[in-house]
Amino acid sequence: MLNQYGQLTLEQTLFYLAIAILPAIFFMIYIYRNDDKEKEPPLLLLKCIIGGLLSVPVAIILEMLSEQVVFYLLENVVTATQVNYGILTAIFVGLIEEGAKFFFLYRFTWKDKAFNYRFDGIVYAVFVSLGFAALENVFYVFNYGTGVALQRALLTIPGHMSFAVYMGLYYGHAKVSEAVNNPDAKALNLKAAYAFAVLLHTIFDATLMVESDIGLIFFFIFVAILDIVVFRTIRLESKNDIP
Repeated sequence: MLNQYGQLTLEQTLFYLAIAILPAIFFMIYIYRNDDKEKEPPLLLLKCIIGGLLSVPVAIILEMLSEQVVFYLLENVVTATQVNYGILTAIFVGLIEEGAKFFFLYRFTWKDKAFNYRFDGIVYAVFVSLGFAALENVFYVFNYGTGVALQRALLTIPGHMSFAVYMGLYYGHAKVSEAVNNPDAKALNLKAAYAFAVLLHTIFDATLMVESDIGLIFFFIFVAILDIVVFRTIRLESKNDIP
């Protein structure tokens, strides 16, 4: 309950923090436990989480700027409809948020000597992405209350993990390509790491932002298929991990 000054009590603040952060921690533990060949250094994983946290203010600033671009496009290039607004916004959000995550992922992990197995790429990408998602979730829960917590725990947090799994999948392949001295494959896989994460994130957001019944139906079908494929990918990549 609120105190006499209309502020959150300490107990309520801690509760809000817990329900905002615990879903991200749950999936971090899940990914960590699936890293069978060689566990990653705790300090490096903490660094990945910090990278995710740092990517939030970067994304916020760039998304504020992108809103002006969206409004310009709606006024001068395409018809100003909810569908077009939703699609354009989703594209920019996907590009910006996944770009910010990828920047810190690459900056904090690429040259680290612990990055010596392909599955490591998935681990690092997921920890960065869930660091981002955890802080974003804190903002949502404190601004909109506990009502959004369950929805985000079941949909948004797993969504961020799913985008990161595909970013990390190709990121890990890029590292293997570098190890075998194949710069073309390395460059292609790095581009794919970013592109697949952006594509999945854009579809995820666009199906909600168009605000239509068809979009909502497509959203749940997309999420169901994505979750099945992602968890299968995690198991297969963990089982078939290579240095």
